[in-house]
Amino acid sequence: MLHFFANILQSPFNIYLFFFVFALFFALLLNHLLLKYLHQLGQERKRKNEANLVRWASSAKPAIGGFSFLLLFLLSLSAYFVLPLENSPPLSHLQIFGLISSSTLGFLVGLIDDTYNTPPSFKFFGQLACAALMILSGVIIVVSNLLIINVLVTIFWVVGVMNSVNMLDNMDGITTSVGSVIVASCLFLLFSQNFPHQSFYIIILLGVLAGLLGFLFFNWHPSKMYMGDTGSQFLGAFWAFISILLLWNFELPNVEKISWTQSFLLPITLFLMSLIDTATVFIRRIARRQSPFLGGRDHTTHHLAYCGLKDGQVALFFVISSSVSAFVAFWIVNNWAFWNNEHTFLVVGYWVFAFMSMQFFYDKGKKKMLAKMGK
Repeated sequence: MLHFFANILQSPFNIYLFFFVFALFFALLLNHLLLKYLHQLGQERKRKNEANLVRWASSAKPAIGGFSFLLLFLLSLSAYFVLPLENSPPLSHLQIFGLISSSTLGFLVGLIDDTYNTPPSFKFFGQLACAALMILSGVIIVVSNLLIINVLVTIFWVVGVMNSVNMLDNMDGITTSVGSVIVASCLFLLFSQNFPHQSFYIIILLGVLAGLLGFLFFNWHPSKMYMGDTGSQFLGAFWAFISILLLWNFELPNVEKISWTQSFLLPITLFLMSLIDTATVFIRRIARRQSPFLGGRDHTTHHLAYCGLKDGQVALFFVISSSVSAFVAFWIVNNWAFWNNEHTFLVVGYWVFAFMSMQFFYDKGKKKMLAKMGK
């Protein structure tokens, strides 16, 4: 038996496959045990939902998915240093500390919010603290020669991603499949294709992807559990950190960036659907003179349901839409070496088309909802 495993671990591909299968099994088992023994955590979530109407479903379910996300993330980090992988991590010790501390802080902020139903300002300052940890660890978006501009852009991105992941968590399977599984899969494919020897990122992405799939088994409609703010805030902080390193600062070997626009086209495209939902909610709530930070059933997902789609169909709609964004992200990378203004125009055109399409469905759903209410 030992000889069998020794032969498997001689190939990097076999190591990745073995780790992914093990991590997926561990995630399924862990979520099963959490669901069995921590089901009472759903009672607090029920009171919170009744107060803010955040969750689309009417029944209370345990919001415990974030625990498995954090544990699979820590398992991935540990596995990298245990498995027989040759290269050293591309991050400094300070950056690894920034990754662990910011992601864990996001988890803790979400856990406190799930438990005590804190005001929106608590999460906002927690998100600022996550951004500060990333900046202090040297993980910064570089768009200018001025440090202050880079810091402000980094803070805006971190807070924006954490909010977008959190706000999209309003129906079964949406944030898990759209905001994370597709992002993780796309990043894994992009990175393993262009940087096959950077095993640190590959192992981390495989571990988190396995954790997400293990949770999605219980979260797809009709779901048995929610990720809660523990999960969405952890994922938001994790994706903000990873996206800065792998998307904002993306560079192909021996290929320089042709245009400064390449710096922001890739990350925004990959996170487009969650960013569109957040932008839509913020713009429309402000137009109605409502707080954009409180929960409500006025997201793009909800309006697709008002149009007549069932919960599972809404999730599939977002899966397909996000898969298109992932395809566009691959197209950006494939054209990286000879980028020009025409490429930028096409990508921005896709953004506009996606945004306007969601506004069309939003307005259509709103009309149907008002007609049903007799208004």
